[in-house]
Amino acid sequence: MSRQFTFVRRITLLLVAGIVLASCSPSSKLELGPPVDDRPVEFSVDESFFELNRTRQRFFLAGFQQDARLMEAAQRHANLMGSTGKFGHEFGPSTKFKTRIFSVGFDNSAGENIGVGYRSIQAAIKGWLDSPGHRKILLKKRYTLGGIAYAPNTSGKNPRLNHFWVLIVGAE
Repeated sequence: MSRQFTFVRRITLLLVAGIVLASCSPSSKLELGPPVDDRPVEFSVDESFFELNRTRQRFFLAGFQQDARLMEAAQRHANLMGSTGKFGHEFGPSTKFKTRIFSVGFDNSAGENIGVGYRSIQAAIKGWLDSPGHRKILLKKRYTLGGIAYAPNTSGKNPRLNHFWVLIVGAE
């Protein structure tokens, strides 16, 4: 290989690495398109579990049973995102996933899917199925307990981040 080609290749790799690292940085700005539709979303726990379980049945898996502890943990986190306008699994010591599920008395294996901007549970499920990491959690055979929650953004901050969804699932 010529020196010039090697140099160009190294510069290209460094630029790509920089872009990837910058996109993962907590200080990077989230670039969003046009404002999301902030009309109220109709949310029903029963309908949500029906849709979640229908999805799992399509993959020959048992449905989730509502678990009061996971419901509480999911709603607390959805409410926190809605009241702060922040979106993420963890954005401070008290928001660490294990801390959140232990605080409601759940101490078994668990996973979490979150979503933002979805106008329905069906759209959230589709988004989770289209994402390999979220799909794995949603379709994990050993997870048979669940909690689902929704909260709108009431913070007055980050108006493009709206319709916060939290699904926490766990093993018995």
